[in-house]
Amino acid sequence: MPITILDESTAAALATASSPQEVRGPDGALLGQFIPASLPKVSFPEFGVTDEELERQLKDPNSRWHTPEEVMARLREIDRCSP
Repeated sequence: MPITILDESTAAALATASSPQEVRGPDGALLGQFIPASLPKVSFPEFGVTDEELERQLKDPNSRWHTPEEVMARLREIDRCSP
């Protein structure tokens, strides 16, 4: 459900954003992230990769995928070798 910004100064601040921005409440608590509409679609901004790039990687026939078991085995190996 869309949230309408009624405060003009807040709307103006968001309109000038050129990259994803944290949105915080008056108490400083993180409310979420704002992604400007002018940016390419980014479902997971914390990864810093556009949806188009994720789609390209998914379709890449040379991509190497790992099973959860392979990942856990590698993590155990790293843990065992760490001081």
